[in-house]
Amino acid sequence: MPMQQQQQNTNMTANRNMLSEKELLYLKDFLSWELLAVKKCKDAADRCADPEIRRMIEQTGQAHMSRYDAILSELQA
Repeated sequence: MPMQQQQQNTNMTANRNMLSEKELLYLKDFLSWELLAVKKCKDAADRCADPEIRRMIEQTGQAHMSRYDAILSELQA
């Protein structure tokens, strides 16, 4: 296992030790909801004919993806 991956696993374990099981389950659910929102935005944008509305939907999807990435990176730190 590469050194960086071992460090990430160690960090995740340390973070998990600081969170309760209920908190971890909530974070897992929240991450799933964020990914679902990204997928729904992508689908809606793909079906949208109005370029301005399509752009707003795409921006919303990007915001959900940014939140997902931020939470995930905190859990891995």
